[in-house]
Amino acid sequence: MKAIIYTRVSTKEQSTARQLNDMKSVKGFSIDKVFSEKSSGFSISIFDRPVLQAALQHIQAKKIQCMMVSEVSRLGRNTHEVLNLIEELRKKKVAIYIHNLGTTINTEDQSGEIFTKLIVTIMADLARLESEQMSYRIKSGIRARKAKGLTTGRKFGSKESSDKFLIKHRDIQNYLKKGYTSREIQKLCGCSPNTIQKVKHYLTIVAE
Repeated sequence: MKAIIYTRVSTKEQSTARQLNDMKSVKGFSIDKVFSEKSSGFSISIFDRPVLQAALQHIQAKKIQCMMVSEVSRLGRNTHEVLNLIEELRKKKVAIYIHNLGTTINTEDQSGEIFTKLIVTIMADLARLESEQMSYRIKSGIRARKAKGLTTGRKFGSKESSDKFLIKHRDIQNYLKKGYTSREIQKLCGCSPNTIQKVKHYLTIVAE
């Protein structure tokens, strides 16, 4: 199977050598190219990681059949984004080999598909838990600020700039550029139709 290897560590001091050596020893794959990145998988969006984006472009251009990673978290720690990436690769019939699990997902055989659905289901639950935890932390922070007599949210009468709004919704912008419909983007990003329309509006202004 024609494949690429994608490795990632979070800091410049860390090395991707172990990940690379582990996957090069796996039989059944013809390694076309190796992509190694030193970038946080939690604080930096998938769309803002240049090496990963270059890997995805290479997959498309060279008709790569499989992406090899040492573990799912190497793709990212934002579960929602990783889940979307796995689904996007599945639609393009690109398999994902996960070394620490010793398995390949997004394959055409039935057993692989069952495992893929299991992985996706688990990740979807994790995404829900992440969202709930984030909501709890935000609400807890607001309560704490109110208890101290501090203001919360934006200053009254202020307005969020278009630049800040677009930065917050880079995932929507990327899906729009790839030709996804509004309905598809709503499902992938968990956003409202109004948010998508607002992104489109601001992008039109920027382009003028």
